[in-house]
Amino acid sequence: SKEMQALHLSSIEAGVAILNEVGLDPGMDHMSAMKIIDDVHGRGGEITSFSSVCGGLPAPEAANNPLLYKFSWSPMGVIRASQNDATYRRDGKVVQINGSDLLASSEPFLHAWQSLNLEVLPNRDSLVYGQKYGIPSAKTIFRGTLRYQGFSSLLHVFKNMGILDNRETGAATWHDTVENIQTQRGFHDLRSFILVCAGNDKDLASRVYNCMLWLGLKNAPVSDPSSVVNSFCDLLEQHLQFEDGERDMVCMHHDIKAHFDDGSIETHSCSMQLFGDDSMTAMCKTVGYTAAIGAKQILEGGITKKGLLLPTSKDVYTPSLELLAKEGIIFEEQVHFDEEYHHAV
Repeated sequence: SKEMQALHLSSIEAGVAILNEVGLDPGMDHMSAMKIIDDVHGRGGEITSFSSVCGGLPAPEAANNPLLYKFSWSPMGVIRASQNDATYRRDGKVVQINGSDLLASSEPFLHAWQSLNLEVLPNRDSLVYGQKYGIPSAKTIFRGTLRYQGFSSLLHVFKNMGILDNRETGAATWHDTVENIQTQRGFHDLRSFILVCAGNDKDLASRVYNCMLWLGLKNAPVSDPSSVVNSFCDLLEQHLQFEDGERDMVCMHHDIKAHFDDGSIETHSCSMQLFGDDSMTAMCKTVGYTAAIGAKQILEGGITKKGLLLPTSKDVYTPSLELLAKEGIIFEEQVHFDEEYHHAV
């Protein structure tokens, strides 16, 4: 943030290191991506395409509700993130998505874990990573958030219905709140209202209606009459909790394409998948261990630079990734070499 950047000079003068963005995302994404990028640059290559995605999800067996989601962090944080503006570059073309359309922009994610049926949403401004990672000329720069397929379309309908609006409920129960909203929109029948908000997709409208029943929107009281979205978040938090014995899951994946002067092309893929266990959630491990490792390096003198720092330099990410691996957080890397080049040789 600009507020953090403003501390850079004063922290240098004070002889203090402020290591930022050392969690899961951001954090481990910086480290694992820069390990590949620096290797390519060190061999004289140029990054032409960069894509990075991450998601905190319930493990497949725990994705047992209509939204296929459970919370391992703030419900309001999830809702707000689903309505952020997004910008990225794909094949040389800059794509800008208004926050109100973000949920409608999800695409199937097919680059890893295809059996999980994941989807990906663009994550804020990807273009700033051109400078952060030293890849400003890359034709594709994309960062995204992973969800199970169907999450975004369902939440998008709730948004269209006004359920994610920060406005007064106008009623004490969800039944009356939804009835007020649909009446204000000129509808007197709930199913017709949902169908229009679902773009006349009958299957999607049916899923939304069944999800509303599952959440108890027919008879539950609203928790905060001053805000529809706050009340909705409270309802989600109540119903989308992990039960005893259920696991969460974290998935992170990079696809990085590099071109070299001799005409060769490398496509690097890097994946990390981690499940929670009885002692700790995967989200807690990936955020907590990473931050702890950063603090450890500062305290033990492994990081000697002062000022505002990111874990994008080799002296930070190399020992960090090694220590994360000792905790069972391991990135699997593969490199695909362009077949046409090798046939030509």
